[in-house]
Amino acid sequence: MKLIKIIILTIFTAVIFIKTSSAGHHEMTMKYGGDFTNMNIVANGDHFSVSGAFIGTNMMTMENGDVIQTNFMCPALFINGDGNGTCKMKDAKSEDFWVLVWHCGTDNQCTGDAVNGTGRFEGVKGSMTWWNDSGWGEGSGTFIMQK
Repeated sequence: MKLIKIIILTIFTAVIFIKTSSAGHHEMTMKYGGDFTNMNIVANGDHFSVSGAFIGTNMMTMENGDVIQTNFMCPALFINGDGNGTCKMKDAKSEDFWVLVWHCGTDNQCTGDAVNGTGRFEGVKGSMTWWNDSGWGEGSGTFIMQK
């Protein structure tokens, strides 16, 4: 009876370890590029604002070597060089997507959070930082997939 309890406990511990180690908490790096389109500009004196959509491609390399390629569309608003936006990051191989909420400062340093998604990205969370250079950039962070 004691041996059976040890075996069951060992199996239970192994299953918990495997489940948590494959849960999808991943460090990642990313590179992206795209174009700012459909621009609307308001400028007067010291004020300059531009709204539009940033459209392009993002490549994330996860710590385990997996690559996630997404095509994105990001409505954005920049006021005097400080920008905010939200992106639909659509998987290049399916209709699944995740949402990125971001901010870029006047120094071209950006931060963003993954805040959910659909399909394989459902429940995704993450935090990332990157630099932006006129539509091109790279950075790193975490990308935690629930599935």
